[in-house]
Amino acid sequence: MEPSPNNQNENQQKSQTRGSRGRKRYRGRYRGNYNFANRNIPQNQYFQQNQYFNPHMHQQMLYHTEMYILSKYRNLIDINTKNASLYEKVDSNSKFFVIKSFSEEDVHKSIKYGVWSSSKNGNLTLTNAYNITKEKNGNVYLFFSCNGSGRFTGICRMKTPCDENKHFEFWTQDNKWPGLFEVEWLFIKDVPFKEFKDIIITMKDGEIKPISNSRDTQEIPFEQAKIMIERISKYQNSNTILEHFEFYDLRQENYEKNMQMSKNAENQNYQKQANNVNNYQNK
Repeated sequence: MEPSPNNQNENQQKSQTRGSRGRKRYRGRYRGNYNFANRNIPQNQYFQQNQYFNPHMHQQMLYHTEMYILSKYRNLIDINTKNASLYEKVDSNSKFFVIKSFSEEDVHKSIKYGVWSSSKNGNLTLTNAYNITKEKNGNVYLFFSCNGSGRFTGICRMKTPCDENKHFEFWTQDNKWPGLFEVEWLFIKDVPFKEFKDIIITMKDGEIKPISNSRDTQEIPFEQAKIMIERISKYQNSNTILEHFEFYDLRQENYEKNMQMSKNAENQNYQKQANNVNNYQNK
């Protein structure tokens, strides 16, 4: 049965809404299909069913994206394969937390520069956990997800405690996230929440809910976290944030150029005013 014209218009409007906010929200299942770890490029079911889909153009896009990652982020290509047995190595001295990002673009910056920052209270929670686990030779693992995405996007490990005196200038919300700590990314893959629907934990407020309902810096008990790591490790993903890296890199380049132009303009105005003052005093 084909959808009615009204439903088609309604779906088109929803798709356009997602697209217009693509910088801060996911595009759901329309977000492409890339499997860098295995070097294969499967066809996306959505595109297969789309009468306007051009297989040749799609293959070109996939090839271009993979070549971009190979040329600029070669260390990320086999990251999932290298850490496939992580779930067998984690111990009970480690701690695990959910990280909720407002923007996929911020996750891109975290992977690119190996840093992260939460809220002030979130940073305190993570730093305390880091100090406790370090004394016991454990680690702090962070399970990343974006608000409204319906999935986890990867796992990283804290490498340092948060330094409140440091500031990262490329987050999407300026001056909102104080402090900075270093991270090492271990998995980069999209895994939908439905893969964890049976994992129930006690939230910060005492309510018992599925792990997918977690808020930022929600701690995960060891046994549940170990199951999550195993499922993420074994999940056969086709989507990753890597497919958007070139887009976000270009956005950052433009942002830096605009910032430099603004600084140059401010310096010129300052110099002009200083010259005017000197000329007035010399009269």
